[in-house]
Amino acid sequence: MIAAIAITTEWERWLISAGIFLLFLVLALFSHLFFGKFLSLLTKRTKTNLDDHIVKALDIPVYLVLVALGIWMALVRLPELKDNLGIINRAGIIAAIAIGTLAADRFLGAILTWYGGEVANRTHTDIDDKLIPVIKRVSNVVVYGMALVLILDNLNIKITPLIAGLGVGGLAVAVALQPTLSNFLAGTYVITDAVIRKGHYILLDSGQEGLVEDIGWRTTKIRHWQGNLIVLPNSKLADAVVTDFEAAELSKLFAVPCGVSYESDLDEVERVALDVAREVTLRCPEAAKDHEPEVRFKEFGDSNINFTVLLKSVDRISQFALKHEFIKALHRRFKAEGITIEYPVQRVLLRQTDNPA
Repeated sequence: MIAAIAITTEWERWLISAGIFLLFLVLALFSHLFFGKFLSLLTKRTKTNLDDHIVKALDIPVYLVLVALGIWMALVRLPELKDNLGIINRAGIIAAIAIGTLAADRFLGAILTWYGGEVANRTHTDIDDKLIPVIKRVSNVVVYGMALVLILDNLNIKITPLIAGLGVGGLAVAVALQPTLSNFLAGTYVITDAVIRKGHYILLDSGQEGLVEDIGWRTTKIRHWQGNLIVLPNSKLADAVVTDFEAAELSKLFAVPCGVSYESDLDEVERVALDVAREVTLRCPEAAKDHEPEVRFKEFGDSNINFTVLLKSVDRISQFALKHEFIKALHRRFKAEGITIEYPVQRVLLRQTDNPA
């Protein structure tokens, strides 16, 4: 009789624990429906979608909290597991840390996703668009790193030697990845400085030039006017002297060097060169119409009197076609007007000396 009562009492305890677990499981399912249906309908009525992202992010963590709490409360009520109560409590703490970490990660991800989709599109720069993926990665490392430290501490694992080992290993990794880290930091500088932007035409002090197609975290892609793609490490771009032709305006003022013989009438040369420059400016779509061409005599050269003609193209690329048309037209007009462009010549003077013999 006593044994039967003991068995009945034991079954009651197990049934109560099972009931507690089922109750929390039902609460978890209800919370999932509550977040997915009721709260979602409420958040859709607001002007911002930040609350939509937050509700969606916290749905799974709340569900897992209720399930884990039901399992823990069901287990701690059983006398048969009294000797393992410490292990159960420690497992519950670890589960709480893991779920809290998941909730924090999803919450930060929701905020960054909202910012990238609703706020970043309204800004006049793409800095925030570039920074959001990096912030996501860094936040993931920080959140899960802190969770790992808390879990190891809860397991009574000394983390001081581990941190020291990671410090030495991190130093070795940093040395090995120095070029990559250098390009990453340089890319951060280029993006946040926001002087060089996508779509600008730039000229480096190394002679490389082209249209900026993309500024990444490790490299910058520049499309040369001939069509070639230049992939430039950001560390070199950050240290280079850059001329940005698109920062102020698209049009480009440039000089075409020329030269005529010393026998030429310079007034006539100036008149003819200006006529040709004006004609080419009006005729060519590559020329900026708001600029009056100029002729400036420069120097007495070895074979010619050198001068330059100042023209203006609608953009950096168009200067090449405009220069091409001007040189052809000027050469044809000089030939028709009888104006000579001398070949490079050298005059040798021989000194005659008396023969002592």
